[in-house]
Amino acid sequence: MKKEIRHLHQALSTSWQWGHILTNSPAMMDICKDTAKIALSQASVLISGESGTGKELIARAIHYNSRRAKGPFIKVNCAALPESLLESELFGHEKGAFTGAQTLRQGLFERANEGTLLLDEIGEMQLVLQAKLLRILQEREFGR
Repeated sequence: MKKEIRHLHQALSTSWQWGHILTNSPAMMDICKDTAKIALSQASVLISGESGTGKELIARAIHYNSRRAKGPFIKVNCAALPESLLESELFGHEKGAFTGAQTLRQGLFERANEGTLLLDEIGEMQLVLQAKLLRILQEREFGR
């Protein structure tokens, strides 16, 4: 089983090599060069652009070419979840934190540890939640 997982991981990371991103756009070629450098760092990255421009493709390429490639790649659409659920999904909660919280729940930040968490549509988050996200990005830590 471990051998099969290693083989699948190797196949997946090979499919995300920079040469496999096909484009005729000089701007996209420049982006690929820049993101190859970013993948070597531990920096948090903001990828912006119109719908359908390849933001997730670039995020996955960065992930699978970084030291975090062996960790999970988790994507969450922030616009698809109500604010109260989104906060619990991102940060998790302690048992008894609110009505219905019968068990401890790990959030996406914890589950993505040593990997990548792609937050899609962060502009749709409530400002209070965006402020919490900013603090996490700046301090690289959080509490439930």
